[in-house]
Amino acid sequence: MFGIGMPELILIAVVALIVLGPNKLPDLAKSLGRAVREFRKATAEMKETFRLDGEIEEAKKVMEEFHTEVNQVIRNEALKPDDERPEAAKASPPVDAVSPSRGLAAEEPSAEQKLEELKKAFQAWSADRADAPAPEAAAPSEPRRPE
Repeated sequence: MFGIGMPELILIAVVALIVLGPNKLPDLAKSLGRAVREFRKATAEMKETFRLDGEIEEAKKVMEEFHTEVNQVIRNEALKPDDERPEAAKASPPVDAVSPSRGLAAEEPSAEQKLEELKKAFQAWSADRADAPAPEAAAPSEPRRPE
């Protein structure tokens, strides 16, 4: 701990006792304990925030990949010659006739599979949020009246 051994700690405690006196030393220790506790609480909240931000960024990436893939499938469907497209697709916009398996590589998961993965990830994330203790609402406290 910063190269401070037991003799140094005893010397610091004796000097603090002489300077502050025996009456103020316990109050100082309580204040120091509260400060350390608040610091730990703040760092834990910061870590949780960073973890959630990472999960949100991951979900955004998945959504962007899904959006890109859907747009690609729609473009491929729209660029097909009319003789290859089904009758329903010729009459309506290609958005309704999107087939996730067309225009994709065989080893790449389909848009439906990615959507299912995204739904599962969102459900797991929602379940984690529901299981986590809710942050206490900061209710305004009423001023205490002297009795």
